[in-house]
Amino acid sequence: MSNNNILKETLARLRDLYAKSGLKPGALLKAAVKQGWNVVIGSDGQCGMAMNFTGCADAFGEPQLDLAALQASIGKSLFDVASDRMDSKSWQERSIGVAAISALSQPFLTPISIRERGFEISPEDTDFASCLQPDDIAVIVGYGGAVQRSLGKCKELHVLDMRPKELFLGTLITERGIESTPSEVTVHPAQDNQNVLGRATIITITGSALVNGTLEELLHYAKNARLISVYGASAGFIPDVLFERGVHMVHSSRITDPEAFDYSVIYDMNMESVMQRTQQFQTVLKIEL
Repeated sequence: MSNNNILKETLARLRDLYAKSGLKPGALLKAAVKQGWNVVIGSDGQCGMAMNFTGCADAFGEPQLDLAALQASIGKSLFDVASDRMDSKSWQERSIGVAAISALSQPFLTPISIRERGFEISPEDTDFASCLQPDDIAVIVGYGGAVQRSLGKCKELHVLDMRPKELFLGTLITERGIESTPSEVTVHPAQDNQNVLGRATIITITGSALVNGTLEELLHYAKNARLISVYGASAGFIPDVLFERGVHMVHSSRITDPEAFDYSVIYDMNMESVMQRTQQFQTVLKIEL
């Protein structure tokens, strides 16, 4: 399976929202390739970003991004930038497409627009970890900050990741013996996706699964879970189609200061700090939790 349909349907939904609202979609002004991220800067403050899967060639392969073709897209509608790349076999090209979809989504991620479409924004910092129950079998797809926040809150905690587990787990040597840390976490390779997700009761999936083409498959394996969430900056687009695919909660962000975002993308090497300064993190809910 691939998640091309999720991207196509989201782009179609955005076309409809622009037509109904009378807003003008942005044009591509510039793009940036950063360590770990691809960024799209569009007109009218429409900016977006998505993970580009660089920095771990053994797991992700060598980057494949046609910079000359991307330069030739300057001035084109963000709709064209997205549609030209979301079917690409290259993860880095597809990342540009997802970032363009995120940029187009920005006017429709405001609290007013979200509520007009029948969804909720959590009044507090609701995320995957805050939804855990003591008897949950929890799965996090994509090792990140949610792991630490989830420790000690569930019966079992599993992580699925394409990268070698040695990148995340440490080794602790004491008089009692030698063990991997944190010992509460079991890290699995992608080959275990079906088995691990099939027995989970609560699951959160990195939005970068849209970039590497696995999200649709992961959602299929996760269909028996009581709660499924998608998280991360790569999921910074309208959640409507994700909710139709069985997702209950999207924990991401919207860019609230596009001028500062544009400037910081050029001069700041750390995209995490750029996000903290220029974006508003929010959790959008399909259901009341």
